[in-house]
Parts: sequence; C-alpha cells; structure tokens
Amino acid sequence: MEGQRYINPGEFVHSLANAVKAGGGRSSPAATLPTSSSSATGRWSASTTARTSTPMRSWSPTAPWLGQLARPHGVRTIVQAGRGYSFTVHPEEAPRNPLYLPTQRVACTPLGGPEDGLRVAGMMEFRKPGAPLDPRRVKAIIDAATPMFRGVDWEARTDEWVGSRPCTADGLPLIGRTKSSRVYVAGGHGMWGVALGPLTGKLLAEQVAHDRTPDLLRHFDPLR
Repeated sequence: MEGQRYINPGEFVHSLANAVKAGGGRSSPAATLPTSSSSATGRWSASTTARTSTPMRSWSPTAPWLGQLARPHGVRTIVQAGRGYSFTVHPEEAPRNPLYLPTQRVACTPLGGPEDGLRVAGMMEFRKPGAPLDPRRVKAIIDAATPMFRGVDWEARTDEWVGSRPCTADGLPLIGRTKSSRVYVAGGHGMWGVALGPLTGKLLAEQVAHDRTPDLLRHFDPLR
C-alpha cells in the first residue's frame, strides 16, 4: 500500500498519555468506569475503581462501553464491541509499507525498524468487550496469512491481543452534547478511531469550549 500513513499504535497511545500528563492530567490505566449519573443540578459523576470525580464538564471516550454509560444522559444508539485480533511477527525481511490482503481481510503494519516487527491484524468478532481472547481467531488469521508470506516464523509471534472497536448500529460515531448539558460523548468510530480522532477532538472542542456546534457535527448527534 504505497503512499499510506501509518503509526505504531503502542507508541501513539503512550504519547497521548504523556501529553495528558504534561497538561496537568492524570492517567489511571487500572481504573474501570462502570457507571455514571447526573442530577437536576447538572452535576455529573463517574464512579471508578479508584475514586469518584465530579468535574464541571466531562467528555466520555469510553469505547464499547459508551452506550451503557451514556444511556442515563439520553443516548439511545446501540454501541457494541466489534473485536479485532492482532499479534506481532518478525519476518526475515520486514515490509517497508503497510500490507492489506483483501481476500483474507488481514492488515499488516510495520512497527518501525526490523527489530520492531510486523503487526498482523484481522477479524470482526461481536462479543462482550471484556471476554477473553479466543485462540481460534488468532489461528484463523495465521491460516489466512501464511500462504502470502515467506520467511515468517508464525509460532514465534508475540503480543497476542484482542481489542474492542466501538461500533454503532448506523455506522456513524456519536460526538457531541447529551441531554445532560455538561456531559459530552465521543465514540463509536468503529475501525477508524485513529484516523478520525483528531477531527473529532477539533469539532468537539468547538462545542465544549465555545458552545458552537459545527455543521459537520450535526450528523453525529448522540441524541439522533
């Protein structure tokens, strides 16, 4: 795939966390966010395993849990987990560009230099986001990709992982203000979160910081 832009997902997420910390925020990777509530006063609280916070305004990028958390705030669109599987291999000759195998529906992304390996990803599995990794899905990706490569030791793969893509019923993300005037949501991007994240942030910032709703944002109204 010539001319494509791609990133190392792990480095990207760590960079985001560092940017939050540099701006005065805190990162709590072990916390969970099972419930949220609001009252007539407009105050909002999020219960986590670590603590309860009551911010003036809250933004909720909660991936496949978005529907559950936003429902008390008037969001009715279903958000479910479309789980994708991935792992890393180290080919004898690493590709310099991303590879997509359309028939096999497998995507391969170089993570940097040859020592960083090649990330191999595929599948769309609809299960609960917290369900354990299913080894059969990993095997299916390997079986599909093996005939397309030489010089790959598939048994030496590392970093097997399953991640939950937040998928909406109509395929459009949920971005913007809810019925609770101080609660905003941003999620449901499916497989396009990395690509659409910067634009989502820009549009949402207009609404949160300046109380302006860009025309483009109206298509993604969480209350639609």
